[in-house]
Amino acid sequence: MRVLLTIPHVFAPKEGSLYSSQTEAKRELKTKALRHATLYNLAKHQRASWIHASLGNAKPVITRGLSSKYFVDLHIQVYTSLSASLTGDINSKEELEIIDPGISDFTAIPSFAARRALEQAADYDLVGYMEDDILIEDREFFHKLAWLVHRSSVHYAFLPHRCENIPERGDVILSGDPDGGRPDLFWGTGEKLTFNWPTGQRHFYRATNPHSGCFFLTQEQALILRNHWQSRRWIADYQLSGPLEQAASGMLLPIFKVMKPVPTDYRFFMVMHMDELWKRHPFENS
Repeated sequence: MRVLLTIPHVFAPKEGSLYSSQTEAKRELKTKALRHATLYNLAKHQRASWIHASLGNAKPVITRGLSSKYFVDLHIQVYTSLSASLTGDINSKEELEIIDPGISDFTAIPSFAARRALEQAADYDLVGYMEDDILIEDREFFHKLAWLVHRSSVHYAFLPHRCENIPERGDVILSGDPDGGRPDLFWGTGEKLTFNWPTGQRHFYRATNPHSGCFFLTQEQALILRNHWQSRRWIADYQLSGPLEQAASGMLLPIFKVMKPVPTDYRFFMVMHMDELWKRHPFENS
């Protein structure tokens, strides 16, 4: 399975900003997060893995190469202005490209990266777009995505829950739905899908809050979306809360029903956000 991920990346510190990409104090955290999104994701999902093997009685134990059937042929493209970037310590390789799109307006880089994923879809089985601080820990993530689309319809786009880990307390889902829903939004239909997984049923719902910081589509879905946006010259007649949201879920909303796991099933389909946004919000009844 050939998979392409495009990532927008900007680090441009700005006085008084609340955005991680504009906060000098988060330089170390953002550098580490970028490595997770690029080098760590490549290592987790490509063919190479290892096993300790003994060469025999009283002989050394060595580390031997092992290939899993669940690997994917993963390629990652990072779109960044080299004048506002933390990619200097990340070595470019065949599977990882660092690309300067020559865009002076940094807020336009996310949409450009999402567009490039769709424009290259004919060469890949799956394509995705994600922010520069997302780690996909589940080694079967891309196979699950293909399975979900196959068992339902190309009209459904399945997004993972984006989570952070609260040390010693567990995971927190970042993009929850507002209490009472949002009946003013056309996608707030409450539609649900149920899938029979070997260890029990998994439930997905049409999320009121569609943002996950990413999207992942089969080739067929990506080509449908590409054709839609090409016919509109890549110009939207609406704007979500920011350029990252617009480039992710905002690209999908005109065409697909955006589905996420119900929160209690979040572990089935999730990604990790390598940041500490959970610190901004108090615990209920604390």
